Amino acid sequence: MNLPDNKNPLQPKLDYLYALDGKGIKPGLKRILEFLNRIGNPQKQLNAIHVAGTNGKGSTCAMLSSVLRATGLKVGLYTSPHLVHFNERIRINGNKISDAEIIGFLDKYQTVIENVDSTFFETTTALAFDYFQKNAVDIAILETGLGGRFDATNVVTPLLSIITPIGKDHEIFLGNTLAKIALEKAGIIKPGIPVISAKQRPQLRQILENEAQKNCCPFVYAPDCCQITIRKQFDDRQSITIKSDKFHFDELIFPLIGDHQLVNLKTVIAALNNLHMLKITPYAVESGIASTCWHGRLERLSRNPLVYYDVGHNLHGIRQIAQTLEKTFPGKKFKLLIAMGQYKNIDSLGKLLSKIIDEVFVSEIPGGQSIPAITLAAIVKRDLPAVTINIEPDLNLSLRRIMTSFGATDRLLILGSHYFAPVIYDFFKINV
Repeated sequence: MNLPDNKNPLQPKLDYLYALDGKGIKPGLKRILEFLNRIGNPQKQLNAIHVAGTNGKGSTCAMLSSVLRATGLKVGLYTSPHLVHFNERIRINGNKISDAEIIGFLDKYQTVIENVDSTFFETTTALAFDYFQKNAVDIAILETGLGGRFDATNVVTPLLSIITPIGKDHEIFLGNTLAKIALEKAGIIKPGIPVISAKQRPQLRQILENEAQKNCCPFVYAPDCCQITIRKQFDDRQSITIKSDKFHFDELIFPLIGDHQLVNLKTVIAALNNLHMLKITPYAVESGIASTCWHGRLERLSRNPLVYYDVGHNLHGIRQIAQTLEKTFPGKKFKLLIAMGQYKNIDSLGKLLSKIIDEVFVSEIPGGQSIPAITLAAIVKRDLPAVTINIEPDLNLSLRRIMTSFGATDRLLILGSHYFAPVIYDFFKINV
């Protein structure tokens, strides 16, 4: 979320772009295909890796990008949403797209945007494709925005299709069962293109495998071709052993914590095993993984007191966060600062967090479509009747009060949304 700045020439352009969000989500690829056709179909000139799934997409993309950059390739990375600045969504070799590039594209193609009636995400996707093509990236890593089948990114024919763990999220658009959601995610599968799947529930694995078979695609199930053993765990990294078809490491430092990140790493290793057209060395894999940086995923913001921030905003992701902290800090309790966006299924939120939380601070997303703090507090209280619930809608004020009262041995988990990242990172003076 970009903070308003009347002196920033990009801001009026972003205001225009965000206004396209008012059109809502419009399933279908007709508009994005028409848009891209009018600007020269840049997507047809890209070598791409396409990533869909419910959780772990961003981390998977970040790891792949880091390894391929270590290989010496020029790598485009397209992810969403951003944390602080819109420019984070589109990167080449880790460098964010410039304000001038964004302004130039929107000025040049405003007529196209209006003629095809493109949405915010469709316009942003076209911008990413155009930018990557102009800069002749060797490979573009593309994260779906919502679902897969009708996602604006689903106009590429990639080198690989990757599907990360599937859970319930965006049920209004994707369906109210895991099977329906899996079919939407499987919509990125293209005829003859290898499919890499992360660990899935047996029913969902079968759905993905069936769709791959229908499309005559090789299907690679990551847990079957990669083994990872934890040697030692720290509060901000893990020391691990990796065994796979092509790569073997007796001790590798992995800078993301949690078993769910090991699931993502297995998926990345499986993908690297199957990028036969690229020469990927063990050194590139080791150095790329070790240097992966992906903000907002159980990111340690402070050591004393210990503060983590995670953008987890669905029950599948929050369950993984709770399990990681329970395993990493056995018997220890955290304070929780939470705010959640509207339309999220949070009925069992308190139950998921009950083993690790001893006090809750409920707030709201600044300027966003947030569940009212008092409503969220009541939902959490229902599952955690013995836990003190504090309500302060002003996130900045709540954060200041918490940190002022904390001692060096206290622990805090900040949870629930990408959209209060600007406040969080400004408070802890972290540049993303």
